[in-house]
Amino acid sequence: MSMSAPPLQRRPATIKDVARELDISVATVSRAMSKPHLLRPATVARVREAVERLGYRPNLVAQNLKLGSTRIIYVVVPAMSLFFFDVFRGIERAALEQGYSVVAAHTGRDPVREGEYFDQVACGRADGVLLVSSARLETRPPHQHQYPPTVSVLEVDEGREFPSVRVDHVAAAAMATNHLIELGHRRIAHISGNALAPMAEHRRRGFLQAMAAAGLSTEYCVPGEFSPEAGQAAMEILLARAVRPTAVFASSDEIAVGAIRAIKAAGLSVPGDISVMGYEDQRLSRIYDPQISTVHIPTFDLGYQAMTKLRRILAREPYEHDVLLPTHIVVRATTAAPKQA
Repeated sequence: MSMSAPPLQRRPATIKDVARELDISVATVSRAMSKPHLLRPATVARVREAVERLGYRPNLVAQNLKLGSTRIIYVVVPAMSLFFFDVFRGIERAALEQGYSVVAAHTGRDPVREGEYFDQVACGRADGVLLVSSARLETRPPHQHQYPPTVSVLEVDEGREFPSVRVDHVAAAAMATNHLIELGHRRIAHISGNALAPMAEHRRRGFLQAMAAAGLSTEYCVPGEFSPEAGQAAMEILLARAVRPTAVFASSDEIAVGAIRAIKAAGLSVPGDISVMGYEDQRLSRIYDPQISTVHIPTFDLGYQAMTKLRRILAREPYEHDVLLPTHIVVRATTAAPKQA
């Protein structure tokens, strides 16, 4: 009984096949995949199209051993929220363009866990760290007595002086508070975020500075968490006071959603009875009813520029130590002048 021969297995495409297909050098193909910033975008696009069409898959393990690099970056985040996900999107886009992979490392705002990720990078499991809003307590350097290549994202990491790509949360929060003051509000409340988060303290500080500059009382400050549930609970406390605030500055859009929910449940309207100002300009603020006035934080750009800076550090190229990105007020439907100015 005769048996048919098994079908011939197609040989996997190699980097030489890609180079031959495009009539360019192997070195150019390699640069297009590992250091695309060094080539013209049109060349990089041609190489990527050919790589996809031919099915070429580089041996990353062999490449990384040769380069002494993992091409992996740890993105250390304190919480898995939509806000941090938007920052991560920018990081991931830049990493893809620059030939890196990124791994999200969640700390739950635990400085011990944060330190463990630094240690893993020091042991060669990744090339560097993007520290997206660290825990308040300072962690000790890893066992090699110095921190691995690290960029702080969103704010300055106080005490460690990492290179940073950030916004000025104090100034942005003061800007949000001044928006309410300029509308004519005098009884303005603030619902803060997680007490362990430096950026929550910075936003609170901006609120206090703006109120003090205007000669207004800060008696309406209520602690909270970065969640709608915490915002609702804090707003219920404010609504129970003998004299209610006429406006609220929430430390995040999620907190603002909870505050609006509590105001509506009490039979009051936003902004008719109480204005609500959010912070961060998450997608949530644009699709919620009513749409939330807020402070725009350039989350995608923060992530993209932070990853680009870390690549420059790893490549020993010049870089700017501290990059400050702009913020601005977005006025929507939840802020208006008080009934009685």
